[in-house]
Amino acid sequence: MRSQLHTRIVALLIGLVLAAQLATFVVVHFATERSVRSQLSDELEVGERVWQRFHGARGEQLLETALVLADDFGLRAAVASGDPATMDSALRNHASRVGADAAILLGPDGRWLAGLDGTGPDWGGAALSQAVARAESEGFALAVLPADGRLHQLALIPVMAPQRIGWVGIGSTFDGAYAGDFRALTGLDVSFVQAGQGGLSVYASSLDAPAREALAALPAGELAPGEALSDVALGEEHWFVRALALEDSGEPPVQVLLQGSLDQAMAPVASLENRILLLSGLAAALALLVAGFLGRGISRPVVQLARAAQRVQDGDYSQPIEVAGRDEIAQLAAAFGHMQQGIAAREARILHQAHHDGLTGLPNRSLAHERLERALGTVRGAVLVLDLDRFKEINDTLGHGFGDQVLEEVGKRLRQAVRPGDLVARLGGDEFMVLMADVDGERAMQRARDLLGQLRRPLDLPTTRINLDASLGLALHPEHGTDAQTLLRRADIALYDAKEARAGVAVYREGRDEVHLRQLALVGDLRESIARGQLSLRYQPKVDLASRQVRHVEALLRWRHHALGPVSPEEFIPLAERSGYVHEITRFVLEAALAQNAAWRDEGLDLGMAVNLSAMDLMDADLPGFVQAALRRHHVPAGRLILEVTEGVLMRDVDYAVRMLHRLREIGVRLSIDDFGTGYSSLAQLKRMPVDEMKIDKSFVMQLIEGSDDAVIVRSTIELGHNMGLTVIAEGVETDSGLELLRRFRCDMVQGYLFSPPLEAGALLDWCRRFEDVEA
Repeated sequence: MRSQLHTRIVALLIGLVLAAQLATFVVVHFATERSVRSQLSDELEVGERVWQRFHGARGEQLLETALVLADDFGLRAAVASGDPATMDSALRNHASRVGADAAILLGPDGRWLAGLDGTGPDWGGAALSQAVARAESEGFALAVLPADGRLHQLALIPVMAPQRIGWVGIGSTFDGAYAGDFRALTGLDVSFVQAGQGGLSVYASSLDAPAREALAALPAGELAPGEALSDVALGEEHWFVRALALEDSGEPPVQVLLQGSLDQAMAPVASLENRILLLSGLAAALALLVAGFLGRGISRPVVQLARAAQRVQDGDYSQPIEVAGRDEIAQLAAAFGHMQQGIAAREARILHQAHHDGLTGLPNRSLAHERLERALGTVRGAVLVLDLDRFKEINDTLGHGFGDQVLEEVGKRLRQAVRPGDLVARLGGDEFMVLMADVDGERAMQRARDLLGQLRRPLDLPTTRINLDASLGLALHPEHGTDAQTLLRRADIALYDAKEARAGVAVYREGRDEVHLRQLALVGDLRESIARGQLSLRYQPKVDLASRQVRHVEALLRWRHHALGPVSPEEFIPLAERSGYVHEITRFVLEAALAQNAAWRDEGLDLGMAVNLSAMDLMDADLPGFVQAALRRHHVPAGRLILEVTEGVLMRDVDYAVRMLHRLREIGVRLSIDDFGTGYSSLAQLKRMPVDEMKIDKSFVMQLIEGSDDAVIVRSTIELGHNMGLTVIAEGVETDSGLELLRRFRCDMVQGYLFSPPLEAGALLDWCRRFEDVEA
């Protein structure tokens, strides 16, 4: 009985212990599963917060990239001109440089103008039209566009000159790599889907292939935006899913599905349960002790993890997660702590990248604009905008990697040269900005010249040594503007003035805004001037003093604008050179001049035809071939064509100019140095050039009188030219006394208003006949 009682007591105690162990096991199982589910739900909420920042930072980067592109002078000029090839080239270059997946140009009305491969007039469809409408209302737009089976995030920014002349869009694709980046950042899978007929269209996902196919087979209405579902079966696993609707993605909206695997989250718990079951087979007393130990060992870290998840959800990454032990819960806590640190570091890196230039580490345009606007409220100062001269040639000749090294070195030099309170930023490309605080105009100009001197120091890189040069534009606060946008625009205008004048540094001058707008309009209209028939030639005769006969005529280009009337060549030729359109204009002049020369020859008038070349023309490697072909087309002897190049152009790059002149000379054309006396050339350089004649600049001839300094210069120049075997021509002859001096100095030919102003072709033919009759 006693034994039976003992057995019953022992059995009862063992049963109670086993029941307690079983109850403990069941409670721990469900509590742990509930905690893991809660933790997974919290992770999805944290993931939603991280997604919003991740997606927002990406949108800001796209807007910043689109803003830099919309501000680029070359692109604005291309859009203003409406030239498809130029727009396409500018768009491709900028898209390649920033690594954009998609880039488009639209007209002011949303009409498609240009785009990268894979885009076209129908790209984006109604969603793009809605984005344009929103951008017109708000000034910009961020939109999600399904196109060609892919999903794109597009930033749309207006192109201003200063009125809106178009829209530029920069886009990035939601692809598997993008989904993988988010998974690496948060540990959560992400999918981008859109409801379709009978299921979901999956644009991109970090899921494996079976889970992705199972996701596509789900009913379209099962996942509503804003809902969180648990135990969604995708393949062989169960998932927690939170659906988010992407704003401005059309109808039905594109959804972002954040997914956490319940099976993967429960794996550590399953291992723990097996250990609990093993421990339950031990002696009752040991089982009770172990059960109590495990109860304390499980509940406490789970609560700590839940609290940590809540802090991460609220954006607090400062407190570390401390769970003692080496079991799976401790490992899970350690992994969660590493994830928290990774999220914090990546969020900080994303925010830094959104506001800093990745190459130089300097603030980018967005941050510079923000800091500049903030600084203007407290101090007076100056905004300096600079870019490197001939940087495109460095990139094209030595490669973009070398160009990046140059930009890094420029950033370092600027940081070293400015004061601690100044701000240095990279606005994009080779353009930098410096905000100089607490300086007046005189001091700002002196510091700008000092900066230019620092930049001009020879640059020693591992592969070569080069000399840098730059142009700087200054705008003063508050004299030239009280807000960041105005000061940056006017500093940019001063920069272009510095480039045009080759002055190194220029300060904004009042009224240049209107001139800048006029220049932008003229650049656009200049590209249409040939097609509209607005360009024409006038011809001024050159008279041989010895024979008193007309030997040559000079072809002079004229532009009659449809709205502005006559535009001076001194105004539109520099614009043509700056925009790159001067090559087309030179070809037009050569064709028209040679065609007229052929027509005069048919009428018995055999004259040499002089045509001016610009600095950009000498950089055109195809020019000799074009000249030779044009001479053949019009059946004009090569010796009847005289190509005039100004002395200053020849002195910019003597070696290259000499090579180009030799190529032209091989064709048989005559070569002339125009405006001689203004380019500071040396005899050593002149004798290298295969020229036939020199033209004395009219500034020395127009007021030519006996005994003057001009007379000494003209006489010396004529003797120099004759000693070098050159024909000497004086232009700008307007007085009989000046003509008599030139005859005494044995000048070969003259031209000027004393004989005739530039005439139309028919009028020149009549003038030549009358002149021959008078001289006869």
